[in-house]
Amino acid sequence: MTQLVQCCIFRGINALLTYELPEELSSNCTIGTHVYIPLGYAKAEGVIVDFLPKNANPVISKTKSILDLNFKKNSLSTEQIECIKWFSHFYQTTPFKAYQCIVGNRKKRDPISLSNTDITPSEHQLTPEQARTFLTISTSIGYSEHLIHGITGSGKTEIYMRLAHECIKNKSQIIICCPEISLTPQFRDQFRRRFSDHIIVLHSGLTPKQRDIGWESIKAGVVSVIIGPRSVMFSPVKKLGMIIIDEEHDNSYKQDTHPRYYTHDIAKWRCKYHKCSLVLGSATPSISTYLTTKKNVNTKDVASSYSYLANRASGSSLPSIEVVDMRTKKQSKHSLSERLIDLVSQKVDAKEKVILLLNRRGYAPYIQCSSCNTIHSCPECTLSFTYHQDKTFRCHRCDKQFPFTHTCSHCKRPHLAFGGYGIQKIELDVRNQFPKAAIVRLDKDTAKTATQMEAILTEFKSTGDILIGTQLIAKGHHIEDVTLVGVLGIDTQLNIPDFSSAENSFQLLMQVAGRAGRGKKPGHVVIQSSNPDHYAISCAKSHDYEAFVDY
Repeated sequence: MTQLVQCCIFRGINALLTYELPEELSSNCTIGTHVYIPLGYAKAEGVIVDFLPKNANPVISKTKSILDLNFKKNSLSTEQIECIKWFSHFYQTTPFKAYQCIVGNRKKRDPISLSNTDITPSEHQLTPEQARTFLTISTSIGYSEHLIHGITGSGKTEIYMRLAHECIKNKSQIIICCPEISLTPQFRDQFRRRFSDHIIVLHSGLTPKQRDIGWESIKAGVVSVIIGPRSVMFSPVKKLGMIIIDEEHDNSYKQDTHPRYYTHDIAKWRCKYHKCSLVLGSATPSISTYLTTKKNVNTKDVASSYSYLANRASGSSLPSIEVVDMRTKKQSKHSLSERLIDLVSQKVDAKEKVILLLNRRGYAPYIQCSSCNTIHSCPECTLSFTYHQDKTFRCHRCDKQFPFTHTCSHCKRPHLAFGGYGIQKIELDVRNQFPKAAIVRLDKDTAKTATQMEAILTEFKSTGDILIGTQLIAKGHHIEDVTLVGVLGIDTQLNIPDFSSAENSFQLLMQVAGRAGRGKKPGHVVIQSSNPDHYAISCAKSHDYEAFVDY
């Protein structure tokens, strides 16, 4: 009796199609084998995802046969096939779209060969809090979920490295996920100093050839520690020992284009498949993660643990936070308050570093007609335009660019005016106010690749005085000389019509505040706000996560 197989067709078809497998091809064919199949009058590619029982009846009376096997592509593992099935069902997308997301367009490459496999022992002694957390996670058996809630600088990365060492000793692999490409160099350097060539970094900033070599090296089991942003979650690990998601609260873990998957969902599925631990770490866990973990710990529905690291590993204290009320305080003609200008001057004179955060790209965040009051918006998606210094109007949602004009698209009068201020305007003000300071700007306009981000951060660490940036600078960067952080325009973030705007603002404030005082000198944070009594700001001022959750 003819063997029937189900295939994922590389077309936008929302179903698996059934084909006959010719006897002459069956000896070299398994689940996961790529094939050529007939589709209508055309020839298409696909992959076998299942063998049907011999007595199964095809849906139609005459089933077409597979034409040939495709040896240009490597066969998929059983886990990849199962993940494609689950992904397409869970996110209601086609099997081929799931295939593209999970596997992508890969070419056969030779894996790398390790030149240095030495593992350097840690120079750090774990604090009692770190030791308890490490012991709890490393001794867990089977699928389990663990939340490490540690303040900034509490030593979460050291715990990650100890857990990675345990995985290497057990001949298994570990995936470490970070929210932004800009954080991968820092993780790479820290882990490479400890684990030499056992690590590999994957992200979209690499060339297709580099990604293919990394993919094959992981699949061959050559490397044990895989680091990268959310796409690293699909890497073809053979024996998964653990997944760690750092800064788990970050919105970057949600894919914002179709299919809109959530990294945590993928991580849970893979950890359940491999019966291993999932570790989430953050100084400000998402409220849903925090409450779910607490519930699981109390009800024991899922093997879970919650660890709170309340102290910095270095012994330094958290920075003091000051809120400047922009409604009552005497202000200068600049976008910085008089208080912040004075503090920046003191720090620059003392050769200490300063970070200024404004989470708004461009020069002016909106353009309004002074005649008819119409907001100049993108014709494609209706989001208000942002004016950039290169004399363009840009839409930050669909990336459309239009040349600068003074003419209103609604009333046709030449009365367009700029409103608000973006990071480019802040940079101009700060350069005028501090002409002798070495000023560096980091946002998605100045750093479009991971290499550019790394170069800008390296410049600031070595010769910079003031770093001006968007939320890219708030996440995980360890720069000991930073003693002052200024937060501008937080009211804009608080007023976004989104139920999570307060939570996102609180997390941003706590994360960027954690960049100050990481060295021997105490840190100070200044938040400029026209709504200083907002509960997100009040809780951030007192570093009180529990109080924020209670709201």
